[in-house]
Amino acid sequence: MKLKISVVMACLFVAMLLLLSITGCVSSEATKHTRTMLIMDTQVDVTYYHPSAQVAQADMAEIFAEMQRLENILSRYVAGSDVHRINEAAGREAVQVNPETIEVLRSALEFAALSNGVFDPTIAPLLELWGFGGESPAVPTHEDLLQALELVNYSLVEIDEEKERVFLPLPGMKLDLGGIAKGYIVDRGQQSAQELASAAFINAGGDISIRGSKPSGEDWRVAVQDPQKPDRFIAIISMEEGSVATSGDYQRYFEVDGTRYHHIIDPHTGMPADELSSVTVVAADTITADALSTAIFILGREKGSELVEKLPGVDVIIMDKIRNITYTSGLEGKVEITTEN
Repeated sequence: MKLKISVVMACLFVAMLLLLSITGCVSSEATKHTRTMLIMDTQVDVTYYHPSAQVAQADMAEIFAEMQRLENILSRYVAGSDVHRINEAAGREAVQVNPETIEVLRSALEFAALSNGVFDPTIAPLLELWGFGGESPAVPTHEDLLQALELVNYSLVEIDEEKERVFLPLPGMKLDLGGIAKGYIVDRGQQSAQELASAAFINAGGDISIRGSKPSGEDWRVAVQDPQKPDRFIAIISMEEGSVATSGDYQRYFEVDGTRYHHIIDPHTGMPADELSSVTVVAADTITADALSTAIFILGREKGSELVEKLPGVDVIIMDKIRNITYTSGLEGKVEITTEN
């Protein structure tokens, strides 16, 4: 058996989504300033427009501090975080948490219900079984999958919003907010920037938030990476403001005997979703784009597109395993397909 492990991080090579033009400001006096930091195991880049370089750097330090604070609350990998404590107390007791945890978890459960459970914040036992997030991922046995699946059920999560407590009723049950927390953190960073800068662009490994117009009045142009050819794009999206997020089978995966196993697990089967190669969601906020890109990837082209068409202000570009590319009606006139099937 030949095992090949490859964790493809957007910050190390080509981002899932690349900004083709990041010159945007409202005032002609504002100049561009940039800062980078590693948050959520991802390179986060902030491009910020302000007349003063000194003020801009101080402001960006505040933005990153807030994003880091939220990671320390929401990541299951951070010892002492809200999510870590919830998981440790599963089956025993409810845990007092921060308001932000309640907000993110409530949103996660709403997306779970909206997607008929294919987006499930209790997916952690399956992710741990496959070894994603560790150094030695492996294909689990059928028996182990069945046991882990018994612990995955978003409808069992108990939230007491008045007392700000969360309880997982089954021992071994665990939360993973990785499919939504990054979008939330990017949105919070953008909210902070909005109070300080004339325009800002935040890219957290492909979760992108854009605010502020270009001096020319032209739209921003965002390129979508080709999941099968990382040095190329499959599409370019024109947009004024908003958020974009991508889920793909090329981001975190390993191979066994020529078969690729990626980290986007269907919580109904315990196996990686196998119909699509890439899903890019355009929405007003990054938390929505982040969660829906995962949900649609698992739902597949037909059901995923049907879901998006019901959601105002949300659109999607989908590429399947054989390079068929489709997009929803709201992107008509706003997207350019740049690759042959």
